[in-house]
Amino acid sequence: MNQTNELGAFLRARRDLTRPEVVGLAVRGRRRVPGLRREEVAQLAGISSEYYLRLEQGRDQHPSAQVLDALAGVLGLEAEAAAYLHRLAAAPVRRRTARRRPERVLTAFGSS
Repeated sequence: MNQTNELGAFLRARRDLTRPEVVGLAVRGRRRVPGLRREEVAQLAGISSEYYLRLEQGRDQHPSAQVLDALAGVLGLEAEAAAYLHRLAAAPVRRRTARRRPERVLTAFGSS
C-alpha cells in the first residue's frame, strides 16, 4: 500500500464497516456501498463532502483535531482507534539539519 495515503485507506475501511442504522440514518432501498456513503460521513461530521473526499484521496492529509474527533465519533471509533487516526494525520516529523558553513582556509597572509 502507498504509505502516503494511510489516512485515506483507514477512513475508507472504517466507513465501509459503519452501518447507516448505527448512526441513526434510515435505510431506504438498495445501497451500492456496504457502509456509509462519503456524503453521509461528511454531513454527520459537519464537514463538506469535497473536503472528506480530499481526505480519502490523500490530497489533504492533515485535518484539524476537531475534524478528526468528529470523524472518529461518526465512525464509532474507540479510544485506541481514534488515537491511531490522529497519529495518521499528524504532520511528519522533519529533522532539521544544521546548515554547514563552508570551511574557510586561512593562508599564510591571514586572508581567505
